[in-house]
Amino acid sequence: MSDRWILLAVFAGAALVALSSGPWTALAADKERGRGLYENHCVVCHTPKVHSRPNPVPLTIDELRQIVANWAKAENLHWSDEEVNDVVWYLNTTRYRYTK
Repeated sequence: MSDRWILLAVFAGAALVALSSGPWTALAADKERGRGLYENHCVVCHTPKVHSRPNPVPLTIDELRQIVANWAKAENLHWSDEEVNDVVWYLNTTRYRYTK
């Protein structure tokens, strides 16, 4: 297993314990702000291909939120929960299309 996958697994596990966000429907996410945050911070490492690989890492919107929050923290971005949710909303509506 590559170091990247081990790191991702560690972040995902820690997120399960650390994050306790409410239901997705209660969030007032801003898709355009999410797009801006994603394009300014995430596409440096991620191309659009990362979100369309055969077996995407996140299997649910909650897992996607955990990954975004963990990477924002790892990159020392100091994103608020609202900013994380905006990026999740952007990614979900443009790439993943999870329902909840």
